[in-house]
Amino acid sequence: MAKKTEQDWLLDPRGCPGFERHEVVAHREVGPHVHHTEHYHVRLPRRWALVNITDRVEETLGRSGVDDGLCFVSAMHITAGVYVNDAEGGLLRDIAAWLEGLAPFGPDYRHHGTGEDNGDAHLKSFLTNHSLTAPVTKGKLDLGPWQQIFYAEYDGQRTKRLVVKVLGLV
Repeated sequence: MAKKTEQDWLLDPRGCPGFERHEVVAHREVGPHVHHTEHYHVRLPRRWALVNITDRVEETLGRSGVDDGLCFVSAMHITAGVYVNDAEGGLLRDIAAWLEGLAPFGPDYRHHGTGEDNGDAHLKSFLTNHSLTAPVTKGKLDLGPWQQIFYAEYDGQRTKRLVVKVLGLV
């Protein structure tokens, strides 16, 4: 297998191609309480990517109408993850290099005995986790000054889903 390089990663692509569609799958209001769920269907053009999805999560929050509550984001696949960090380009390259150093792409995974070639993707997903919860205050994500939400793809070029669920008060 060819050695993967930094150029193989798609890093912080604003307006990233591959977000095929989103759908509201549930919206329920009971008194002042709202439960709102959306799915994003994603098929990124590269196998590896760190994609800033903060704007998409904020759009979902806006559609929910929630003023105070929690926003849950989950990569609905075992070879992807979500995390919060800074969107600075050098840091994104450092994160990609760190992940690749801990779980390098290559043939040396027991998982590959099943016919798969994505053992590294499972381990990278384990490192970044599959979900996060962010606070919502006054109708906005209540993140720190540099914090952004990222979708981390480790075995792309096929369709996957993200779920964004907003719970709270209107």
